[in-house]
Amino acid sequence: MKPVELQEAETPIDKDLSLSSEQPLVSVVIPMFNESRNIGACLDSILRQDYPLDKIEICVVDGQSTDGSAEIVQQYAQRHSNIRLLRNPDRITPKALNIGARAARGEVIIILGAHTQVKRDFISKNVRYLWRKKVPCVGGTQINLGETYVQRAIGHAMASPFGITSAPYRYRRKAGFVDTVVYAAYHRKLFDVIGYFDEKKLIAEDAEFNWRIRKAGYRIFFTPEIVSYYIPRKNLLRLARQFFRYGILRVNVVKKHLDALKFLHVIPPLFVFLLGLSGIFSLFWTKIRPIFFLLVVLYGLYLLVASLVTAARTGWKYLPVLPVAFMTMQLSFGAGFLIGLLKPHQ
Repeated sequence: MKPVELQEAETPIDKDLSLSSEQPLVSVVIPMFNESRNIGACLDSILRQDYPLDKIEICVVDGQSTDGSAEIVQQYAQRHSNIRLLRNPDRITPKALNIGARAARGEVIIILGAHTQVKRDFISKNVRYLWRKKVPCVGGTQINLGETYVQRAIGHAMASPFGITSAPYRYRRKAGFVDTVVYAAYHRKLFDVIGYFDEKKLIAEDAEFNWRIRKAGYRIFFTPEIVSYYIPRKNLLRLARQFFRYGILRVNVVKKHLDALKFLHVIPPLFVFLLGLSGIFSLFWTKIRPIFFLLVVLYGLYLLVASLVTAARTGWKYLPVLPVAFMTMQLSFGAGFLIGLLKPHQ
């Protein structure tokens, strides 16, 4: 890396949380609930890292799983002394993250999902960019994997810039400073400076935490060289539930921090609101019907273009599912956002 690039990336406040060495102890915190089908592959991908295993600590925080997930982790812990199983009786994700972060011994804390796998150089790349860029938070891109045809199509829709555009880590290919990242690596001292994850039950805890990082004057660095693999939902119904919840979580962040709102967050709920409102009024006033049909036609054209462009890149066989996947994500997120506006923040 050119010295001038490194110099440009540094700020005095970032240097306050620079790493003490190029190979610090890294703690990977994994919240888990009923992930018996995925947790083994997740742990295996961490144990295969090119980073020294004696410099990796894995803290799995179980939310009272009922499918044998905890027993699987215990079996791994018996074979690998660097794996710890912690308990999260409240079964709330941000509480699990805080339990893991407080118990972690590493100078670097990486948050990971139990349904995720990571590339072999995932940890070493995270540490390398924390060290080189002198920032307290870095992250990378998310590549979606799928076992079935529908699951792979959903993954391609999620990874498309035509999907939910407010999550650029899903499709961005250029390194740089960003507002948020997925499965971030944090400097341990960052928690002493800005606090831990917000333990409200319905809030996008990672987005809210990353907002506080930026408000404190620090920066978040993204690079597509850091790669994690995500297992999408198996069907469209589960996808709808996932993005409906995302909409509620996002609006709760905005309720707490109004300046965290971006125009891209507003597009899906605004469209759902206008579509629903014009649809209802068109039943009673014929003059409104052209507006409703215009919205439907324009959105249909958008879905067609988005699906054609995405299918040309990922494979034409996914074209039949892509429009429905895009629509499911966007309308569900928008509806969740609107419902979240009406519900009191928990």
